[in-house]
Amino acid sequence: MLETEAYREAQQRIEEARREGARTLDLSYMELTEVPESIASLTELRLLNLFNNQLTKLPETIASLTQLQQLYVQNNQLTKLPETIAFLTQLRLLNLHNNQLRELPEAIASLTQLQTLYLHNNQLTELPEAMASLTQLQLLNLKNNKLRELPEAIASLRQLQQLNLSNNQLRELPEAIASLTTLPRLYLSNNPLNPDLAAAYKQGTKAVLQYLRAKAQAQITLNEAKLILIGEGEVGKSCLLRALREDEWLESLPTTHGIEIKPVIVTHPDSGTEISLNGWDFGGQPVYRPTHQLFFSAPAVYLVVWKPREGPQQGFVKEWITLIEHRAPDAKVLVVATHGGPGQRQPDIDRQEIQDRFGSDMVLDFFRIDSKPDAQNSCTGLAELKKAIASVAASLPEMGRSVPAKWQRVREILQTNDKAYLPYNDVLAICHRHGIDKEQAELFLRISHRLGYLIHYDYDPILRDIVILKPDWLAKAISFVLDDETTRRRNGLVDFEHLGELWSNPPFPGEGGYPQELHPIFLKLMERFDLSYRVVLDPAKPSNTSLIAQLVRDTRPELPNWGEQPEAGDRQQVQICRIVDDRGQLAVAEGLFYKLIVRLHKYSLGRCNYEKSIHWQRGLMLDNDYNGRALLEYVNTDVKITVRAAYPERFLSYLTEEIKWLVENFWEGLRCNVMVPCIAPCGKNAPGNGLFEVEKLIESKKKNRHEYPCPISGCGEWQNIDCLLNNAPTAQPPSQEIGIQQFRNIVKDELKIVHEDLVIFDRRGQERFESLSQDQRIILSKVDEEFASLMQMLTDEAKDGPRLFSFKPVDPKFFDRPKWISTKLQITLWCEHSRQPLPALNPNDKKKGVYELEVSREWFTKAAPYLKILTGTLSLVLPVAASATKLMLDEATYKGIEEELDLGQKSIESTLKGSDLATNLSTESDAPDWQQGEAAIRAQGSILRELHALLEAKDPGFGGLVRVQNRRREFLWVHEQFVDEY
Repeated sequence: MLETEAYREAQQRIEEARREGARTLDLSYMELTEVPESIASLTELRLLNLFNNQLTKLPETIASLTQLQQLYVQNNQLTKLPETIAFLTQLRLLNLHNNQLRELPEAIASLTQLQTLYLHNNQLTELPEAMASLTQLQLLNLKNNKLRELPEAIASLRQLQQLNLSNNQLRELPEAIASLTTLPRLYLSNNPLNPDLAAAYKQGTKAVLQYLRAKAQAQITLNEAKLILIGEGEVGKSCLLRALREDEWLESLPTTHGIEIKPVIVTHPDSGTEISLNGWDFGGQPVYRPTHQLFFSAPAVYLVVWKPREGPQQGFVKEWITLIEHRAPDAKVLVVATHGGPGQRQPDIDRQEIQDRFGSDMVLDFFRIDSKPDAQNSCTGLAELKKAIASVAASLPEMGRSVPAKWQRVREILQTNDKAYLPYNDVLAICHRHGIDKEQAELFLRISHRLGYLIHYDYDPILRDIVILKPDWLAKAISFVLDDETTRRRNGLVDFEHLGELWSNPPFPGEGGYPQELHPIFLKLMERFDLSYRVVLDPAKPSNTSLIAQLVRDTRPELPNWGEQPEAGDRQQVQICRIVDDRGQLAVAEGLFYKLIVRLHKYSLGRCNYEKSIHWQRGLMLDNDYNGRALLEYVNTDVKITVRAAYPERFLSYLTEEIKWLVENFWEGLRCNVMVPCIAPCGKNAPGNGLFEVEKLIESKKKNRHEYPCPISGCGEWQNIDCLLNNAPTAQPPSQEIGIQQFRNIVKDELKIVHEDLVIFDRRGQERFESLSQDQRIILSKVDEEFASLMQMLTDEAKDGPRLFSFKPVDPKFFDRPKWISTKLQITLWCEHSRQPLPALNPNDKKKGVYELEVSREWFTKAAPYLKILTGTLSLVLPVAASATKLMLDEATYKGIEEELDLGQKSIESTLKGSDLATNLSTESDAPDWQQGEAAIRAQGSILRELHALLEAKDPGFGGLVRVQNRRREFLWVHEQFVDEY
């Protein structure tokens, strides 16, 4: 072989290590293409670094390194491991991530002492059964591989604490994994999981294990899907559904209001498999479209129905397919022409244009059907359509999935029940009769709710005792409101009494009413689906009036206190949310502003008096106290966000994140690119017209480019990236730039003054924030930013337990024992809504949510970065947290909490004094702990999960905190008095 300079350098290092009897050797970052055979001489080696080279294989001679405990070979080009790895029987850690491994050798079974194994970012398609021997393994990272299934052997890894399977091709997990009852964290994101498993994963690791246990008892194969019929009104959808069901022909059918659901059975032409389809017939009126999107989902076959005599343009065929594409991008569509009839106009539609636009993998075929039987009782084209529907349904990835047999039996009982709803306890009783205990029944309901089989909100005080069995009833009830002339004339305002009249006596032929006890449930569900919210007409009286956001006025009203320029002391920032489809073409998210009006109504100018509300079908104005005022409006298909405030970054960031999340999560076929407008100097003397994508600006900045060209044709101006980004709140919170402690020291005195002022304002019954200075508003906005950043860091961990707590040593002599090995801490849980500790919210039971836990020095030291940021952030929010919920703390309680936070901070400093970690922390380098990416955040997440386990052993109820979900479906743990906020 040709010896390179790097190879000779490696040989020299090996020889030096041999002479010195070294136990560690670093050969990283040397551009080695192979490891010298002389490595075999280092028989006492404990740690070997080979990472960041260009190795394609490891030498067989590593067999001599029998004392090796840690081997780092990440960031190389290994395609396989040598069989001689079997001799490394003392290995505790093996890091192989970022290689090209396609398989693992059976010899890996010999590594019985292995505790940590990193295999992420490889090309693995399967794992060997030999994995069963790695019984000491605690961490296994298999993220970013090509695994399609896991071996049953995984269940033998009883010590496993973390299993990362994200970004693979897994549809199912072996039921045997359910035996890993102590596995605290399982990562499954970005896998094509079957719908039930995916829904369980959304609830957390415990739910996944519980689901697999249910499946292990007995399972059943499901061959079922949705059949969704959509199109304009009166094109024959209802007649077609009846024909598919082989129902008797009726000459006249009433217009469909909302949705009708009826079963359809088809048989696969080749296999003979019977497939059950739930046929959803959607009313075609334009006003229903935003509501219908709630029920678009996979697995489904879509029939876009149109009438040839009116032409495809009048039938809005492309518009309906676009609606499907935006909401369910993987959908399968059949285009069906109806009502042709003998001698009627033949279908005339540009098939090639439609398939070119949407893709032949989405729009599969075109059919012409006559739903009315001829003299031989045959419907033209129907048999061919049914065959196609069966073939498409059979090809859906979810078809033939296995689910727990008990669950499916209960699901079928509920689906065939004549009632629209059942009391929660009745559903539990049905579950119990089929061998499903209460804990598993609760999971069954959560998963069935997520998959759309039923509707149940377990933490909502109105809805928790009711399980809605007929989602189509809700759609029909909503349609009665949307079609109501009185409500439309009032621009969406409707009293509960009027809703009751509509739902009891619908003014439409052939439609029956709904029981009165369902009316408040319907209203609450409309609020849950972002269709309406309760408004305040008279601050002195309770409200029984709601706003149906879809029916607000279509013209923009006068904008109060919104001149050409911001008021003195305020700054203005502008961002654009550009909505595009998967081809990068501009797109419309149908009904976006209706949803924003509801989701953001807590910031409405009319939140205390509806008359002050400013909203219309293409825009709205918001006010967030010291965080400023915002104007959101459509400019063509873009959403323009303008915020004016002393510190506009916080509110602008929140609104941008909210819109981006909503677009990309509700309309899965769309994405939201965040843009900033151009500034002076402008080559066309029109600053604000050119738009720059923030993500591309940041990428260019990372490449040390300082300017970016204007995208407007004919404008040759290059604009300064830093100046453009001044309109984009991309900077990290202050603590991640200067450190949490330094930021706290800077604002501590001012926050004390703010707290005192807020207490005075509260006593006088004054508005809390109107009298604050511009500097005070800036500080409060930055504190909000700190808190939001902390909560976002550990969103995933909130599935399993609360994130906020304060602590202090129990032993008053703690600070006299600098060399302590273990100690007791008093842990106090906090409400994540009010940002207050539980004793302050439970004046009659101040011990609720307070625990004594024994912790080791090792755990405390490992947790120090998170504890430091947590304690610092809580110290920042404490002075103003209570004012947001109008629950001001008395001075004694406030001082007690302040003292506990200070003691927690001092205990960190005392314990770490003189250590390497203390040096890092004292330099205020908090930012790297959180900015090194997923690995650092996951490391802190593991600390939180360990704490959850300790707390759960003491109190499974976490002090009465209730787990709720916000509108982004993120979990929070809140005091029971704030559950209604969610």
